[in-house]
Amino acid sequence: MKTHFSKLVALALFAAALTGVALAQNDVPLGRASIPFDFYAGGRLLHAGEYTISANLNDRVAIIQERASGKTCFLMGAPDENSRDDRTVLTFKLVGDNVYALHELQGADMGVSFNLIAPQGTMTGQNQKSQSVVVIAQAR
Repeated sequence: MKTHFSKLVALALFAAALTGVALAQNDVPLGRASIPFDFYAGGRLLHAGEYTISANLNDRVAIIQERASGKTCFLMGAPDENSRDDRTVLTFKLVGDNVYALHELQGADMGVSFNLIAPQGTMTGQNQKSQSVVVIAQAR
């Protein structure tokens, strides 16, 4: 009985590893971005710094990895327009006093928009939501 159980566990782990490899192959590197301010992405605060940007084109998931710490943020987005000039463009919306949230990611092959999520108390009036900052990522 133990032999069958251990074989079953080994088979399940092998299948999970293969699934992870197959999913990782769909990730497309989009570039590196130097973001000069702290920002929210999917409700999580990320600090100013260098980031590697990639995306899963099938699932419309953006992957943002801080280069210094290796911290990774996965963001599920809604389909949006592609970049018009084949560059990777990140658009941040002002959601409070010097508080930004990632709103849109556009690349040559995909465009994704995100809900503006920031902790309560940081979101302010409608007039500030129209202000945005654009960061262009460098090709890898």
